[in-house]
Amino acid sequence: MNKATAAADTHDRTFCAMLRTKNGYFRSAQGDRVIDAESSTACYNCLSTQRPYGPDGMPANADYCGPARGCFKPED
Repeated sequence: MNKATAAADTHDRTFCAMLRTKNGYFRSAQGDRVIDAESSTACYNCLSTQRPYGPDGMPANADYCGPARGCFKPED
């Protein structure tokens, strides 16, 4: 998968509003959060717990923090 394909795939995904990484605090020109789910160096945290895991004890990670998770919070 090339960078353009990865960026398009990430753009179509829904991440929990509580998921953060270094880039997760920034927004694109369109107002979307900047999360590179394909990054091998990203360190994720949950704003609810202030830890690398969510309220359910599972990892705070771009692969896991989506609508299927019980603690998921959508963006406003």
